[in-house]
Amino acid sequence: MNEKISLSEGSGGKEMQELIKKFREIFPIKKWKNEMDDAASLQFNGKLLFTTDSYVVTPVFFAGGNIGKIAFCGTVNDLAVMGAKPLGISLSIVLEEGFPKKDLFKIIDTIAGLSKKTGIPIITGDTKVMEKGSIDKIIINTSGIGKAEKILDEKISNGDRIIVSGGIGEHAATLLAERFNMKSKLKTDSKPLWNEINAVKKYIKQAKDITRGGLAAVLNELAEKNKKQFFIEEEKIPIKKEVRSLAEILGIDFYPFACEGRFVCICNKRNSKKVLKKLKKFNPLAREIGKVKRGNGVIVQTRFGKRILSWPSGKIVPRIC
Repeated sequence: MNEKISLSEGSGGKEMQELIKKFREIFPIKKWKNEMDDAASLQFNGKLLFTTDSYVVTPVFFAGGNIGKIAFCGTVNDLAVMGAKPLGISLSIVLEEGFPKKDLFKIIDTIAGLSKKTGIPIITGDTKVMEKGSIDKIIINTSGIGKAEKILDEKISNGDRIIVSGGIGEHAATLLAERFNMKSKLKTDSKPLWNEINAVKKYIKQAKDITRGGLAAVLNELAEKNKKQFFIEEEKIPIKKEVRSLAEILGIDFYPFACEGRFVCICNKRNSKKVLKKLKKFNPLAREIGKVKRGNGVIVQTRFGKRILSWPSGKIVPRIC
């Protein structure tokens, strides 16, 4: 077997079919039919949710994961925070000519391992190869569908509590440490969130995973969507010392740091303790960080007073997911 990807392996002929055949041998297929055709099929009753995302990251491999892990988890999590049980995921890969096959199959093995562990099958996909220099190594696109009995989109009210499922910013900090050759014990926080969401979904009103733009973007998006003010107590935000220290060294605000395995959820005051108790079984750093108030925007109470937490803008932290 050639050690590097060639253009012929993306041209639709024998070489591409042989590469795809190797993929199929790695990925288990469950419940779906027609997986060898142009579209896979599944029969079910319920509300259907659909999501898609594309992933680019530098470096492709990092502490605790690789681009395949964040691609799988990102799509699973986009469904989960809407209350949908993921039923299947598509996997499309665009490769640069000359990409090492050993690296490709490490990525494929990672995705297959997560698929097996979660029971969420990879049911369709595509592979393309671009001339050397046309792209930076690899791009992955994943789409997913899920089934929900109830979509997590309940109206929120003044006094509702805002909860974070674990320590923030560990994914972005891990990649930044590697880029700047800084010694660190940090690992990506990337993981599938369905089990956590499933444990609390009957107690929460809305949820959103903390990805690009970090906590700053997520809180602003939820506040704007619901036409409410989110009042956050900074000292309650769960953040590891290593993440905070790295942000200070680089002179970067930690609020826009991306995660790939954390979410924000909103519930009424009565249910907040139940939600925290359940989430802490998955991550002991889960915390209530604030509450919903009348008004608009995101206000943060710091040691030095109140500040407005604005939408992140410009080139925040490049190529992290």
